[in-house]
Amino acid sequence: MVPAAPSAGVRTARLGTLDALRFAAALAVVAFHFTGINPAWDGQAPIEVDVLGRWAAYGAMGVPLFFVISGFVVLMTAWGRDVPSFVASRAGRLFPAYWAAVAIAALFAFVIWPAGSVAGGYAPTRVDALVNLTMLQGGIGTPDLVGAFWTLWTEARFYLLIAVLILIGINRARVLAFATLWPVAGLMAARAESPLLSTLLIADYAPYFAGGMLLYVIYRDGHDLGTWLLVGLQSLLALHFAVDHYPEALAQATGWGTSTTVIAAISLSCFGLVALFVLSPVARLSAQWMTVLGALTYPVYLVHEKVGYYVLHLLRGEVSPWLALAAATAAALLVATLLHHAVEKPFGGRLRAATLRMLQRSTDRATPAAARPDLESVTATGADRAPERATQARPRAVGGLPTHPLAVLHTTASPQRPRHRRPEPRVPVPASARD
Repeated sequence: MVPAAPSAGVRTARLGTLDALRFAAALAVVAFHFTGINPAWDGQAPIEVDVLGRWAAYGAMGVPLFFVISGFVVLMTAWGRDVPSFVASRAGRLFPAYWAAVAIAALFAFVIWPAGSVAGGYAPTRVDALVNLTMLQGGIGTPDLVGAFWTLWTEARFYLLIAVLILIGINRARVLAFATLWPVAGLMAARAESPLLSTLLIADYAPYFAGGMLLYVIYRDGHDLGTWLLVGLQSLLALHFAVDHYPEALAQATGWGTSTTVIAAISLSCFGLVALFVLSPVARLSAQWMTVLGALTYPVYLVHEKVGYYVLHLLRGEVSPWLALAAATAAALLVATLLHHAVEKPFGGRLRAATLRMLQRSTDRATPAAARPDLESVTATGADRAPERATQARPRAVGGLPTHPLAVLHTTASPQRPRHRRPEPRVPVPASARD
């Protein structure tokens, strides 16, 4: 690996194994939702699928895996870019599919199956649906139209921190310092009971993002003991959060007891799996099906709840639970595929380009003519579309790229919600899920 970061315009080749890993995380979340908490079963899933459901409960931890992947790929996207190109890549990557998913959720909530959107006696309003279009509902106490949307607010705060890092200037030393100190500062803010700081610093999930960032530094610059020790530090901070939070949260969400040992192993494996898939010979594996799965991860995460729950609602009692689960999964995959081809592909690039033009125009007005960069050279590349490795004249250079996917699992570090907040534990997919 070479130490120099490629420019934002470098053409890149995908890390297919990371695409596959991200899709696996999304499926884990889907399994958790379909066999654990959802309105279609009127409580727990039928006893016939308990053998799957008891293990699928741990699928909620596909979300921390999404966050590690996001730390890796978002830093890859940001390195060598300015703020306008980074913001444009994120907007084009996330919003088209998200807006479509909000529209689908609103259709189910207000037309097709209103009862499926009622939780704890609270039904979302049309104003809630409109606010959800901003992706900021988590920060202002508006209920998510889909439970899985909570992770996008978490991702948005991470993007804000990365944008600040870009303004300061990204280099190896600053990334190492940021990824080391940020999670510690977040934990200190939570301990000091500072809701604003702990929210801005993502006190609960920060170690997962930071660990992914450090793994990208290793991927980019090569192995060294110090950086690996910092990855170990983040994995231990994440372990502390996981064993403190997930046993109770999963038990409340599913009614099943969980193993703290299994939760600890899964939390540590979030870092280990990403390291395996990007830093070992496994990373050289590549196939078209990996690319296809990577493209579907984010849409699957966004639509699986409303679509899948409705299919389970229709088939409950009509066919075997296993057949109902298969049909719900197939329906979610079908809608996700349509969303990718009808919305993401035609509109993602357009929104990215429009956002970039808008931000560059603003930069033009704020920058003296003699100091302006050559904005024609700033392009929104496909690097943010999937995990990728750069191909340059120098061997093994790396490039930029963008999650995702993927709330169960809100913690005391999060700000208190208004009383009308939906009480169901809100759980994912990825990031995300995808990044």
